[in-house]
Amino acid sequence: MVGSWNPRHVMDRGRLRAVLTAQHEPMDSSSTKPFEHSGRAQHAAHPGWAFRRESAIWAGDEPWTPNMTAVASEMSEWLSGTLPFMSVSSEAERNNLGSYTNPYTYHASSLGAAFAAALDDAHAFVTSEEDLDPMHAEVTRIRLHSELVLYAARFCEAAIKQMLHCTQIPRRLYKRAAMGQLLAIGCDACRKAGAEPHDISLLGALAHRYFLCHILDGCVFEHLQLVGHRRNVEAAHSEALPLNPRTASASRRDMLEVMDEVGHLFKHMVEHIAQIERPMLD
Repeated sequence: MVGSWNPRHVMDRGRLRAVLTAQHEPMDSSSTKPFEHSGRAQHAAHPGWAFRRESAIWAGDEPWTPNMTAVASEMSEWLSGTLPFMSVSSEAERNNLGSYTNPYTYHASSLGAAFAAALDDAHAFVTSEEDLDPMHAEVTRIRLHSELVLYAARFCEAAIKQMLHCTQIPRRLYKRAAMGQLLAIGCDACRKAGAEPHDISLLGALAHRYFLCHILDGCVFEHLQLVGHRRNVEAAHSEALPLNPRTASASRRDMLEVMDEVGHLFKHMVEHIAQIERPMLD
C-alpha cells in the first residue's frame, strides 16, 4: 500500500545553516586512503566530500529542511513489516513552494512504489491456486522476475544518487552510473595525472564520513550479485530468462525462489543505504 508524502525530517535550522555555509576543501579522490580489501569493489578509495547548498530546501536565506527523504529507511521498514505504507513524492508536487528540488527523490519514490507493486503481484502469483495455462504462468513468471530485479537495482541506484546529489561530489561521476559503478569506478584524476590507477567508491565515500565503512565490509559480493541479476535481465535473451512452459505450480516455485533470493539481496542493500541515509539526514 502506498501512502501520501509528508516531509518529516526537519533539522535545527541554525545547525543546518552552519553545516551548509562552512568552508570545505573540494573533493580530491587522489588523497584518500584505499579501503583495504581484495577485489575491485572492495579495494576502492573513499573520497572526502562536503554538503553543498542544494542539500537543503531554502526559505529565502534560511535553510528549511534537507533536500532528500528517507526512502531507503522507509523501504527497509516496509520490507520488515514495521511500516504499513511508504510515502511517495509525486511529480505533481515538484514545483510547489518548499518542495524537493532533488530529482532523485522523485525517481527513488516512483521506483520504490513500482517495486512494492511488483512484489505484491509476485506474492499473489506464487500463493494463488488458480489453474493457469502453462504458457500464461511462465510468461507471468518472467515478467515478474524482470520487474523485481530491475526495480530493486534501480531503486538502490536512485537512493544512493539522492544522497550524492546533496554533496560536492561531481555529478558527472554518478549521473549515468549504474549500481556497479557506484560501488567502484576508476579515478580519472589519478589516471590523467599519470599516477597509479585505482578505484573510488561513491557509496563508500558516503559511508566513510559517518565512520560506517564497516557496514560494507564483506558485503560487496552480495551487492554485486544484485548487479549481476540486473545484467542478466537486461541482456534478456533465451539463455538469461528462458521461456520454459510446464505446470503453473512449477513456474510458481521458480518465482518463489527468485523472490527469496532477490528479496534477500535487495533488503540487505537497502538496509546498508538506510544506515548511511539516517545520519546524513540528521
